[in-house]
Amino acid sequence: MKTLIEDIVETYTPHIVIFGGTSGIGLALALHHQTLGWQISVVGSSTAKIENVKRQHPAIVTYVCDLTDPSQTQTLLDNLSGIPFQRLIYSAGSYTNERIHHLNQADSDQMLAINLQAFEQVFRWASSQLKHKHQSLDFAKDCRPSLICIASIAGTIDYPYASLYAKSKRAMIATASAYRAALIPYDIQVNCIASGYIDTQALRDSNDGDASHKPFIMSTQAAVHHIMQAIDADVELAIFPRSIRYITSALNHLPKPVLNWILRSKLDKAR
Repeated sequence: MKTLIEDIVETYTPHIVIFGGTSGIGLALALHHQTLGWQISVVGSSTAKIENVKRQHPAIVTYVCDLTDPSQTQTLLDNLSGIPFQRLIYSAGSYTNERIHHLNQADSDQMLAINLQAFEQVFRWASSQLKHKHQSLDFAKDCRPSLICIASIAGTIDYPYASLYAKSKRAMIATASAYRAALIPYDIQVNCIASGYIDTQALRDSNDGDASHKPFIMSTQAAVHHIMQAIDADVELAIFPRSIRYITSALNHLPKPVLNWILRSKLDKAR
């Protein structure tokens, strides 16, 4: 005869919330979790993308939110506070190619807001939710509370001429590491993903429809595989593909003046 705990574990359906989950790697992760039997909620800013998700994946719950607006973001978080979840992924991001374009005020504000400020707002809220609501579910291995953020390989290289995008992703990596240390006593898992180029529609759009020339570019399916492996293995900072992990590691071991010269001459726009 089954115990009450066994019955609960057997019938319980875990819930994941994905910010930036209406397209690209965020949507790919949502669909992967759906195949695993999770309940899915996604947050996006584009009404068109929201409608597309509703039409193609009606079982996914959608929320529209402009993450550049802190008050709108907080209203969404307040509404989500009554909904239990076991995993949150922050996959929202904003990118402007600063090697080609000088940042205007709107691009600067948007990148800072989405890549750093909204991320910090969401992680602060999510960690509080998980600390207070989900400790009773630690008997179910698949339901271990977890926070995951999608950063970038650009944030793993430390040099003074880095772009705003790279600096914000580096701050995201450091913030996730701090949350990981702080949430150890609560048995809440925190993972940060720093990948190379992923062949998403957004990347193709920013490269005249074709991103195949990008070095070490990978499919969304391959990226999802790497990300899920990192989550399952509880890797603090997952850097992939392997080839680019080796390159960034080698660059970070160079003397700072050499690293600065290489990256300023190869990566930055003329100043």
